[in-house]
Amino acid sequence: MKILKRITHNWHIKLISGILALILWLYVENLKEIEYSLSVPIETRNIPADYIISNEIPISVNVVLKGKESRLSLIDENVIIAYVDLKNDTGSGKRSIVRIDKNSFPQRISIKEIKPMVIDISIEKILEKQVKIIPVIIEEPPDGYIYQEVIVNPEQVQIQGPESMINRIDSIYTEDINIGSLKETTVKEAGVNLPGTKISLVNGETVSVKIVIKEIFVLKRIYGVPVVPINVGEDFNAIIEDATALVLLKIPKRIEGSISREKLNLYVDCMDVDEPGTFTLPIHFETDIIDVSLIKIEPWSVDVTVEIEAVP
Repeated sequence: MKILKRITHNWHIKLISGILALILWLYVENLKEIEYSLSVPIETRNIPADYIISNEIPISVNVVLKGKESRLSLIDENVIIAYVDLKNDTGSGKRSIVRIDKNSFPQRISIKEIKPMVIDISIEKILEKQVKIIPVIIEEPPDGYIYQEVIVNPEQVQIQGPESMINRIDSIYTEDINIGSLKETTVKEAGVNLPGTKISLVNGETVSVKIVIKEIFVLKRIYGVPVVPINVGEDFNAIIEDATALVLLKIPKRIEGSISREKLNLYVDCMDVDEPGTFTLPIHFETDIIDVSLIKIEPWSVDVTVEIEAVP
């Protein structure tokens, strides 16, 4: 009973005190604010027609927000945008204030800081110009082949960008074109290396590059190639004095080291010889090696003595 009496004694005062304490706590909690830092992308607005930004500007700014944690948690970072307004600006070296679009902010959220708050922006007229394309060839063709010429189509392209930059450009280069494995004429599509992020192609993204590859041929002399008679009559025997010849060939350089007299066939055809005697017959040439051309045989002909074969 004593405990209950103590609790209920001056109960209205205790109730009022409790309510006041709760109100004070809520008030203090409401005064507590925190800071929240985030990176916000920058966009440019109202760039005058036929103008372009000619200098590099930050892609984002650091923004510090202040407010109650419960309200800051409602912010969607993906919809917060920083911007600079370039309306009526047609000069260079202008310092522009970075602003934040607050439409996506909950109420009672404030911006404490923006870094950087001001950025330098230069804008210039957009200029177009025809410039030459220079192909960039790297590596060499395989052994036995040679890079002869390159043909670019189109030979010139139209570029556009800030006037001061375009005026300094007369040609641009293709991306590296590797011909280290090419053994025949090949057409490749190649991109172009534009000199800076502010320069762009007016039409297309690539050019056609024809690389003319030729095989290298060499002359090779083969000495002492045997000459043999063929189609000798059944009752005859054919004898060739000095039965060797020199052969001059045009061959691919890539197989130069593999050519030998054993792979060449020289012969005289005795098909039309039907009686004994000495006959001057032309030397014929054959080989199974492809891409080989005969330039000359020295001598072109030999004396063949045909005798009646002795009967044992």
